[in-house]
Amino acid sequence: MNEGYLELISLNVWHIVATIANLLLLTLILKKFLFKPVQNVVAKRQGQVDELYRAAEDSKSQAEQDKALYSEKLAGAVEEAEAIVRSAAQRADRQSDEIIADANRKAAETMKRAEEDIEQAKKKAMDDLKNEISDISVKIAENVVGRELSGEDHRELIDSFIENL
Repeated sequence: MNEGYLELISLNVWHIVATIANLLLLTLILKKFLFKPVQNVVAKRQGQVDELYRAAEDSKSQAEQDKALYSEKLAGAVEEAEAIVRSAAQRADRQSDEIIADANRKAAETMKRAEEDIEQAKKKAMDDLKNEISDISVKIAENVVGRELSGEDHRELIDSFIENL
């Protein structure tokens, strides 16, 4: 029984050398037919991943440039809109000033015409009043004096009478 166990435990040098040779041979075969193709596939994949990362970085930088351009255009549009609003406000102010000036001018013209009309009406009323007073005073004078005065004498009397009033 002991011998069976010893045989199991005993070392055979030729077995060890053959096992090492088999291991080396298997490693060379696996390296030639398995590791190199797998490494080539991994290298290809790594290249594709690197290309994707590079494309993503390019897209990101392009997006940042586009964002900066958009921000500049937006700022320009805001400034342009503000300029348009300022211009419209200035135009509106000018138009309102013109409208007010025109209204004031028309009101002044209307007032002047009204004053002229009033003055003319006043003169007409005074003339009518003079004529009426003249007629009344001529009638009174005819009754008092008993004679008829000439138109010239009559006018002089009336004018002096009215001026004294």
